[in-house]
Amino acid sequence: MRGKDNFRELLGIKVIEVRDGYAKLSLETTKNLLNAVGVAHGGAIFALADCAFAEAANSGDKVAIAIQVDIKFVKPSVEGDVLTAEAVRVSQGKTLSLFQVTVSNQNNTIAFFSGLAYSKQ
Repeated sequence: MRGKDNFRELLGIKVIEVRDGYAKLSLETTKNLLNAVGVAHGGAIFALADCAFAEAANSGDKVAIAIQVDIKFVKPSVEGDVLTAEAVRVSQGKTLSLFQVTVSNQNNTIAFFSGLAYSKQ
């Protein structure tokens, strides 16, 4: 991906692997990422998934922007969890690509994210 992602760095999200149409990123659930009920804030989980989506959609020299995203939270994450987001391109057309992102902790899937990206070819 082109350029520096300051927001990703602020949250402490780490890039593990990126290749064409695929990305794997991680984030440790720290105290600063917890919400008022003591579990990971949905915004932090969403940001991790969105960053993985962005890396996969913009791999190589591509420039893509999100035009629609959706997330479903299925389990909570607690302090100390290491979250992993894996983004996979499942469909690619002339200008639109669909990606699925799975966010997991050490033992469970905690969220499912889908993103539709637009890119001019």
